[in-house]
Amino acid sequence: MTGWADRFASFEGVAYLDVASQGPLPLAAARAGREALELAERPDRLTDGLFVALPGEVRALYARLFSCREESVALVTGAGAVVNAVARGLELEEGDEVLLPPGEFPSNYYPWLWLGRRGVKVVEVEPDPATGAVSAERLASRIGPRTRVVAFSHVSHLHGGRIDPAPVVDAARKAGAVTVVDGSQAAGALPFDFGASGVDAYAACASKFLLGPYGTAVGLFSPALLARIAVGDINWWSVKGSDDFDHLPRGSFELRAGARRYDAHATASVNTLMPLVQSLRLVLEVTPAAVQTHCREIVDRILDRLPAGFRAASPLEPGSRSHVVCIAAETRDETRAAHERLLAARVRVALRGDRLRVGPHLHASLSDADRLVSALAAGT
Repeated sequence: MTGWADRFASFEGVAYLDVASQGPLPLAAARAGREALELAERPDRLTDGLFVALPGEVRALYARLFSCREESVALVTGAGAVVNAVARGLELEEGDEVLLPPGEFPSNYYPWLWLGRRGVKVVEVEPDPATGAVSAERLASRIGPRTRVVAFSHVSHLHGGRIDPAPVVDAARKAGAVTVVDGSQAAGALPFDFGASGVDAYAACASKFLLGPYGTAVGLFSPALLARIAVGDINWWSVKGSDDFDHLPRGSFELRAGARRYDAHATASVNTLMPLVQSLRLVLEVTPAAVQTHCREIVDRILDRLPAGFRAASPLEPGSRSHVVCIAAETRDETRAAHERLLAARVRVALRGDRLRVGPHLHASLSDADRLVSALAAGT
């Protein structure tokens, strides 16, 4: 797939393959960000309507992207806000269990661990020793009578493995458990129909494969979960009638329907939402399916040409593969040395423990993959 690199700034000779850490802002989004700063310079040009219209546009774009109703979408600043909303809103008690794969990103781990203060137990499922990954089937099979929440990453930040939510959702429903999925490494590069998935809560930061600014994220909440969890943090914008300053509710109030009651405070952040609109428009124009195909071509090229002494360190089974791949040398020290060679060759990937994590996007090309392989081979 070609033809999208011109939507991004030139990387001036750098092969940037670390979108799993931070995605590149498209040129259109960067222009919108500059326009937002100009509005901040001249706030006389800001209109009250923008503070209503802008969140509405972003919410509608997310709803299109995830095939869900706008009422399911919360605009937040990080995936952890969604996890915390569920962790605080559920009435979990002593002896209840939260089931997780090992190595979850901290935003999908610490909020559950914090519940240990009231006797809630975090149970981590034993992974496949070869990859460090847990399959959907293994995770589903570990759901027990005390399981109240099953939380997992759609695509792992640690090894790039993918978990198909369907088997986990089916098993969780039978046990009466809630499913919480961290889609931060999946959203934008992996097609996902939230409405049809049965997942109760889906959280994704937008600064990776959604190509948005840092500090933007989305939360998706099923109607069943919205009816079940309490609201622990009141955003005044979520109060009915709060946009009418001449007749603000006093004494008592009602919350607006849907997930917007979990929106971040200062929801209409012009500096972040204006560029985010352009990022989401690009992802929708290209489609996550096409992004997935493009990224797979690049990582397949790397895997097909790995030099001696290196191996894939991600699940490669069709049901567990994603657009992110990890590779490793025979020892941790050799992997770290390989990372230094990549940096010297101006190839950017992430070093995660004893693995090199590779995450391309539309800006990247097969020649970037070849540069990575050449830099690895230089030390063999």
